[in-house]
Amino acid sequence: MQAENMMEYHGCEIRPVVTATEKGRYAATAVITDRAGEIRTLGVDGDFSNVEEARDEALELAVAWIHGRSVVSERYVRRT
Repeated sequence: MQAENMMEYHGCEIRPVVTATEKGRYAATAVITDRAGEIRTLGVDGDFSNVEEARDEALELAVAWIHGRSVVSERYVRRT
């Protein structure tokens, strides 16, 4: 497993993680730690030809998830 550089975005820490597959391609995951210390792991759908592409997709997914969370806090969402 190969962990890439951490970045901060809107008060969250994002760690993209890129893993080489058996077929010589790459899979990606984003680990997000929010301001409260809660950790979420998001898997990126797809396999990638190089590390940079996989890392970029993980960061893009994490930023999109953070933007979705910042619109409406989960504490205001009622679950039925």
